[in-house]
Amino acid sequence: MRTAPDVRHNERGFTLVELLIAMTLTVAVMGVAFSLFRSQSHFFGTDQQRYDEMQNARAALEGAQRVIRTMGAGVPNSQPVLVYADNNALAFNTDYVEQDTVDTRWAAYFNAETPVAETFAWDVASATVIPTTAYTYPTQNYTLGSGDPSPAETQMLYFSPDSSTARSDDYILWQRVNAGTPVLVARNILPHPNGKPFFQYLQRRTLASGDTLIIEPTANLPLERRVLIAGLSSTDSANYVRPDSVRAVQINIRFTNGESGSLERFRDVQTTIQTPNNGIPQPTVCGRPPLAPASFTVVDTIPGSGRLWFTWARSVDQDAGEQDVLQYILYRKLQAGATWATPLIVVRRISGQTSYSTEIAGNTPGTAYTFGVSAQDCTPSESTITTLNVTPSP
Repeated sequence: MRTAPDVRHNERGFTLVELLIAMTLTVAVMGVAFSLFRSQSHFFGTDQQRYDEMQNARAALEGAQRVIRTMGAGVPNSQPVLVYADNNALAFNTDYVEQDTVDTRWAAYFNAETPVAETFAWDVASATVIPTTAYTYPTQNYTLGSGDPSPAETQMLYFSPDSSTARSDDYILWQRVNAGTPVLVARNILPHPNGKPFFQYLQRRTLASGDTLIIEPTANLPLERRVLIAGLSSTDSANYVRPDSVRAVQINIRFTNGESGSLERFRDVQTTIQTPNNGIPQPTVCGRPPLAPASFTVVDTIPGSGRLWFTWARSVDQDAGEQDVLQYILYRKLQAGATWATPLIVVRRISGQTSYSTEIAGNTPGTAYTFGVSAQDCTPSESTITTLNVTPSP
């Protein structure tokens, strides 16, 4: 019996040299891959730092610009617009926010969570020093013609050193409303490398060549808007009203990522923010109905004629408060009647006039009438009607 031949396969393994070559190639490939990964990771981290830096800058600037642009909005004539201004602090009045949806005041923004004390004029009872300054504000209460508090609160933006870092030139930008709690707007802020201060103020000047804007010299700072009183020198008078000529605020900042050495990234920013409401007569605000005339009287000059002479005091919203009264409307009805007849007379407002008088004829002697007068604004909305019961002499 024949047996099958013994066929054996080649079972030789890798030699030591082949293993060394394979390991060397593997290490080289892994080294290249790791180097590429580390490089990509570094670039990603750098990009993230730059992104964070830009977000920090954008948030700070947008917040500051948004509130500064409203400077003077909704401020009655008795209340200053720009309160205080120096290189590190800016304080001004504006009806920036409200949280009352029932009696809307036309503020720039609505926020139901805003403390009520931060939606009206700063009360003198809670006056304090404006942060980073030696200036105490307010020195008086500011009200509308009705006696209600002005709806314009005091907004403050200021830079203070950041004590939480080792740097001596690191600052925080804060925002505060009235005597409320300061809110951190941005940190990791350095002075701008061009040597300009954080805040600068562009002031309107009228030259022979026309109107122009100049940067307020540091020597004239701080700007403090104060009430003009008798006995002031011409220099003090000029200083007290100088804030009214500011037409723009310039901010100069270097934002960083909070790192140091080779890891530090920064972005230099200069921006100019216009303040169109500052230094001009405040515009008419036609919002809520005006307040009614304060008094209403009558004189029956010729008994039996049916002719009556009426006098009433102006509405306080005519030349104060909202300053939006355009005219006065007189009405008449029988005392037993339920509704007013068509308006009898319309009397146009005269600026500065404190009282008005007019004659109403055609009344029946001995008949009991009710007369009324109301103020009307540009909405047009009418005040409540001030009434007077009259029976013309027979």
